[in-house]
Amino acid sequence: MKIAVISDSHGSLEAWEKAEKYFNDTDLVLHAGDILYHGSRNPLPAGYNTIALTEKINEATKESYNLLAVQGNVDSLVDNWVLPYPLPGYAIYDNKGFRIVIYHGHQHETLEERLDFGRRFGADLVVFGHTHLPLLEEKDGVILLNPGSIALPKQEPSVPTMAMIEDNEIRIFNLDNGDTIYSLKR
Repeated sequence: MKIAVISDSHGSLEAWEKAEKYFNDTDLVLHAGDILYHGSRNPLPAGYNTIALTEKINEATKESYNLLAVQGNVDSLVDNWVLPYPLPGYAIYDNKGFRIVIYHGHQHETLEERLDFGRRFGADLVVFGHTHLPLLEEKDGVILLNPGSIALPKQEPSVPTMAMIEDNEIRIFNLDNGDTIYSLKR
């Protein structure tokens, strides 16, 4: 199973197209929310084009890849009308007994709260976004993964990131050059 994990695209067609290059041969693409709108506290990301991004997502999910996306704190009711399906607050994906819980993460402040949320659903992996900061760590048998932001990264150095789950490895990498930033074997 090969799963691409992204978050916080914030309407950037340019960032989506960079990430999309890594979607080849994936079984699933997970998006942890904040898909189309940049939010009133964020600057416009490079390549901001919500209409073209919506068209790309709708076309690609019919022809190229499977997308499982959840609602972020700046995703709106209108987004539900233009995207392939209404965005749920969270989703659970089970792959041969390996349970992934994905949500945006704005509902909780701390890693412990996010861990407790995932435990409620028997998660092996909790995927979240919101902070725009990449994170990969295992705590008490549960893996916490924030792929960072493909459009508005906040870590230093400020590089767009995403994650890939493949076989027994999860890695977060620099979207610009493919270099691994964090890696965890499970």
